[in-house]
Amino acid sequence: MAEDKSNKTEPATPKRKEEARRKGQVAISRDVSTAAILLGGIGLLAAMLPVGLQRMTEMTRQGLTLSFPAEFYEGMSIEQVYTVVIQAGLTVFVLSLPIVVGVFVVGSAASLLQTGLLWKSNGLQPEFSRINPIKGLSKLASFRSVMELIKGLFKIAIVTGVGLWVVRHDILRIPELIEFDMGSVLQTTGWLSLKVGLAVAGAIAGLAVLDYFYQRYEWERDLRMSKEEIKEEHKSTEGDPLIKSRVRTVQRELTKKRMMAAVKTADVVITNPTHLAVALKYDTAKMAAPVVVAKGAGLIAEKIRELARHHGVPVVENKFVARTIFKLVEIGNEIPNDLYRAVAEILAFVYRARGVAP
Repeated sequence: MAEDKSNKTEPATPKRKEEARRKGQVAISRDVSTAAILLGGIGLLAAMLPVGLQRMTEMTRQGLTLSFPAEFYEGMSIEQVYTVVIQAGLTVFVLSLPIVVGVFVVGSAASLLQTGLLWKSNGLQPEFSRINPIKGLSKLASFRSVMELIKGLFKIAIVTGVGLWVVRHDILRIPELIEFDMGSVLQTTGWLSLKVGLAVAGAIAGLAVLDYFYQRYEWERDLRMSKEEIKEEHKSTEGDPLIKSRVRTVQRELTKKRMMAAVKTADVVITNPTHLAVALKYDTAKMAAPVVVAKGAGLIAEKIRELARHHGVPVVENKFVARTIFKLVEIGNEIPNDLYRAVAEILAFVYRARGVAP
């Protein structure tokens, strides 16, 4: 296993990373979501606290100042009790709903920013290996589990230290609160809680940034590939070079056969005279200009000339026209405008030789 790990020295390819994403293997730090939830929750709580305290105070004051005759309590039904409880619960629900929704949105956004839109391709398939007790014990004893434990203890120490450092001067003032009225006690306690909460959330946010980069590094390291794996992936994506070469050879052979079959339909073959050969066809009813149906050099040019003579296609020598068409015009395309006059003269010569009016 160590040898396999040592061979995986190459960074993961985009395809390997995409496959890992489809399987749900992404770099994600839970501390980022935790920090976002804490900061968002504290911010929303601080924004909603004045309104919430006012509403709760009013509701409590109304309940404490109500004075009803004894007959009211004797005739009070269970439905009326339900009404009072439901009204109180509804007030608490309305006050807490923005905070709950805001925290959910912030936490979801933090996870989404790390992973993007992620859908596992294998769906909700059960993985029975997860409930294997032997495998679970091996995970507990793994190096990564030990590192996670050390990280957790380190985070607890950091957060505790930051919290104590922030309130180090305020702790001495807590006994003095016994002399304050309830409003001052609530105000001081709320401010102290907000200060500690922001400091702790800030410390967790800083640790979350470091943890995210660490998780990213771990993810990249786990996805590393060996050079052999990269070659195999390239073969599966692009195809085996030997097969691709064979396919190209077959395609060239088929193109060559179709081209040679088109020579017998040509009106004229123009040569260099020995190195190049170009076959032209011109159908005045269907074509705006002569079209190259075949061309070749060397042995292919010699084969074109032989086929032309065998099928009675005139062979005309014109070095300039043959070289220009061979260089500029692909098979199946019309000749350029600059060659209209020269090719027209060649075709006129061929038509006269056949006894056909040009």
